[in-house]
Amino acid sequence: MKKIVFFILSLALLSACKQKVNEFNADRGSADFTKYVSLGNSLTAGYADGALYKSGQINSYPNILAQQFTTVGGGAFIQPLIETEDGIGLNVTPFGLYLTPKMVLKILPDMDCGGTPIPGSYSLKPDLLTHTPDQAAYGAILAARPVAAGPYNNMAVPGAQLQHLFFKGYGSPLGNPFFARFASNPLASIIEDVMAQQPTFFSLWIGNNDVLTSALAGTSLLVTPVDTFAKYYPMAVGALLASGKQPKGIVATIPDVTSIPFFTTISQQLPWNGIVLDTTQATGLNTLYGMFGHTEITWQAGPNGFVVAKEDGTWAHMGPQDLFLLTLPTDSIKCKGMGIVDTTGGGYKLYPIPGKFVLDANEQAVIKLHVDAFNGIIKQTAAVKGLAVADMNQVLKSFASGMVFDGIKFNTSFVTGGLFSTDGIHVNPRGNAVIANYFIQAINATYGSTIPQVSVTDYHGLIFP
Repeated sequence: MKKIVFFILSLALLSACKQKVNEFNADRGSADFTKYVSLGNSLTAGYADGALYKSGQINSYPNILAQQFTTVGGGAFIQPLIETEDGIGLNVTPFGLYLTPKMVLKILPDMDCGGTPIPGSYSLKPDLLTHTPDQAAYGAILAARPVAAGPYNNMAVPGAQLQHLFFKGYGSPLGNPFFARFASNPLASIIEDVMAQQPTFFSLWIGNNDVLTSALAGTSLLVTPVDTFAKYYPMAVGALLASGKQPKGIVATIPDVTSIPFFTTISQQLPWNGIVLDTTQATGLNTLYGMFGHTEITWQAGPNGFVVAKEDGTWAHMGPQDLFLLTLPTDSIKCKGMGIVDTTGGGYKLYPIPGKFVLDANEQAVIKLHVDAFNGIIKQTAAVKGLAVADMNQVLKSFASGMVFDGIKFNTSFVTGGLFSTDGIHVNPRGNAVIANYFIQAINATYGSTIPQVSVTDYHGLIFP
């Protein structure tokens, strides 16, 4: 009998000591996610690998957010999908603006200067495949109209800058073809089409192209003026808040361009002072450059910076803070003497690197000043309006030195870092999942909601051959 009583007491003690598992209760807090609409540019549209394609759109961070919002009453999220996996992209190349399909990673042979594959030498490289001149590009994008009827919850438009949100006719054939393919009518503006939906919640990540468009051209001259940004950003937020449903929302800051691999990759592989000369070579180059009237360029024995044609028409040696763009034709440096002297024609031709392939220290400083000013405007507007802020500028800076998310190591390195797609500008699906989680963290902190974060491991990174 004593044994039976002891056994029963033991069971009771075990039951009392058993850990209770607290179930996670998703709650919307003070926000209403019934009608979520996202607004932005290519980063929000799901553009990746240099193109807009279907699975990229499906894996866009706003679509990932919308899936998580369903746990707290969120409704359907309709996107203007392109029904192709080949993708449609407008890309700036050394030869101009071209329509390209998405880039894919391929193992390709390295070539010698005669165009012959080097035996046993292979590299993992993004392949641009074919190019179509821009005259045909607009028609091809317009022809790729979405199958599903609108209105669309994802109103992001690749290429859009802040002011473009207000442009009537931006969806016309003479405007942005990516908006023209799904605008409610040719004379509509993006902001009008968003307001007409009366969202209960919105996300706004805009302003990247107000600096990035300039940086991609290797210049600081095309950056949107700060006073223009200061005028239009509060207008955009105010229009969204006045859409009729008194929505709540989240805005995001603009990353520094030097946080993305498009501007850092080549410089990590090719030193800015990669021209190493002996005394005789340096003397010869000084004589040659003097003969052509460029006495401002001097050479010395040892390492020398590549010569770059600046945006004001002057020439200068590269400095340690200057960055090569990912578009730099490295074959021209290796085989044609770009950055020093071209001797392939049998003579001597001075051959500076065109400025569009380099973002120098002064240009970076101007762009950074604008990024900081824009982010100040974004944060101030959010504070006044009581909106959540996803500080994506700080997030990407943190990832530069490496971060672990859901047990996966990430950094901002090209191809191998786990965040970015093959174009070095836009993130891959796993990167979009990471972005979505930072948005969710900010939303939960601001509105007292408990939206569950997404499992990053459910999404793939780059697909290797």
